[in-house]
Amino acid sequence: MPDGQSTRTAMFRVKNLWIIHLLGWVLFMSLPLTIVSREPSAGFPVRILQSGWFSSFFLVYATLFYGNLLVLVPKLYLKQHYVAYAAVFVGLLVAIYFSKPFERLIFRNFRQEQGRELRPEPPREGFREGRPPRPPHGGDARPMPRPNGERAVDFVSLTLFIVVWAVAMAIRISREWRQSERRAILSEAEKAHAELSFFKAQINPHFLFNTLNNIYALAVSSSAHTAPSILKLSQMMRYITEEATENYVPLEDELACLENYVELQKLRLNAKTSLDYEVKGQPEGIRIAPLILMTFVENAFKYGVSNHRESVIRIAVEVAGGDIRFLCQNRIIERNREEERTGVGILNTQKRLDLLYSGFYDFDIHNDGEIFTVKLKLPGR
Repeated sequence: MPDGQSTRTAMFRVKNLWIIHLLGWVLFMSLPLTIVSREPSAGFPVRILQSGWFSSFFLVYATLFYGNLLVLVPKLYLKQHYVAYAAVFVGLLVAIYFSKPFERLIFRNFRQEQGRELRPEPPREGFREGRPPRPPHGGDARPMPRPNGERAVDFVSLTLFIVVWAVAMAIRISREWRQSERRAILSEAEKAHAELSFFKAQINPHFLFNTLNNIYALAVSSSAHTAPSILKLSQMMRYITEEATENYVPLEDELACLENYVELQKLRLNAKTSLDYEVKGQPEGIRIAPLILMTFVENAFKYGVSNHRESVIRIAVEVAGGDIRFLCQNRIIERNREEERTGVGILNTQKRLDLLYSGFYDFDIHNDGEIFTVKLKLPGR
């Protein structure tokens, strides 16, 4: 991704994050206003928001929220210091219980503001200057307790504390989980790329070694096919070194390399081995993982050719509906242990398929003891 685009994406994420935080705090500030006054007078919420005691209340909970989000969760909880984290939580909960921020910073001041807005009552009958009226029926002159006086437990402050604490904790843990998931995905991608490079490094020398052996046999017998064979090998090496280093290559180039390989192998076939090779469909615009098909073809020539028994090697590639269908079939010829060295072979090829076509390919190998058949279906890239 270009640097400019990365910067714009990061700025967009930061902007969205600030918007979310702003909306969250607007919702938080609306809760005390809803609790203290269900029918406020005109302009009363504005006076509360502009008051210093409301700002103090907001600062208390903002400190709790961002302290938990930025310090306590990453420094204690995520580092598995659960006892210390729980101790801090209990300590702050006790502090909120005794300090009662909602009761002392908002509710009392709210009552005082409402008291100022009430009109003074006219003097009652019998009221004398400097002396309170006598209570009726000789009642007690002591003031009655206010029904809206200080409550024993400030449930609003405790509830808001738990909500703010839980939201901060959830946000931080969710962020860490997403980052861990992103790191795991990047790690898997790097691992897959490293394994793929290793498989290619194994496949290429193995393939070239067998081909050079065939050309060496032609040169020893002074065959007229030696020079054309070297040219075909040169084209194959150019393909392997320049194009097959990518994860996906044009199917046309892969088929050209496969055809060169088949032509080279035909030079060593005898009358007892027949070859059926065909390509159907239009490969233009289709891409495939390099050297995926080569392993199966190579094994077919290695284990399906005999100087004493009749054998048939069948290779078919069909492009239809954007899919690549591959068939490779050969007769199984008995080999001794020295000749049964398959190198990386089919196992590593299947690992490459898992890395590059995970969940999107069909692969079937059938061995009935007489005929070895490989069927492969790949989606075109």
